Amino acid sequence: MLPAMEPPDEASIRAQVKAEIRTRRLATRRALPRDARERRSAALCERLIGLPEWERARTVLAFVSMPREVQTRPAVEAAWAAGKEVATTRLSRTDWGALELARWTAETALEESGMMFLQPPQDAPTVEDAAVDLVLVPALAVDDRGHRVGFGKGFYDRLLPRLENAFRIALVFDFEQIAEVPNVDTDAPVHAIVTDQKVLRIG
Repeated sequence: MLPAMEPPDEASIRAQVKAEIRTRRLATRRALPRDARERRSAALCERLIGLPEWERARTVLAFVSMPREVQTRPAVEAAWAAGKEVATTRLSRTDWGALELARWTAETALEESGMMFLQPPQDAPTVEDAAVDLVLVPALAVDDRGHRVGFGKGFYDRLLPRLENAFRIALVFDFEQIAEVPNVDTDAPVHAIVTDQKVLRIG
């Protein structure tokens, strides 16, 4: 007789479901026309910069958008115009799988990271974790508890706990808010969600 197979544990099931959600959401993003993506992104950024947390923030950590993501550039330019410091992520040279923070200005020549996103060059000044007041978090899907589906590398789940002073906002298109994300213990939820149609605060 064949030995009995162990049933999958709950964490494995949750990871599998997240992977399935990720696959579906990536397909939906690929189908979204460019003009719709830009229109929705502009509406989202307008909501974002109207928040009191945005107004109070002196240092904003923003992600450099990939082509099919929410486009953060309008918010980044608004931060520069308001005199805020803007930081973005850069792959660490000394800690594989970790992100460090670097200053992002209008003059920064972003370069390919090797992980499908652009980042500041290694000579761009670093920004201390404690300086970040507001962090814009990428997501493919998010639920109303603040749990998100990212791209599966866990970069932000490791980064967010380091940003002890930062208010965390997930940026998603409105159709990417879902009923429930199957979270695990290592997931780092956000404090609020901003979409092209609404703002949702968690808790």
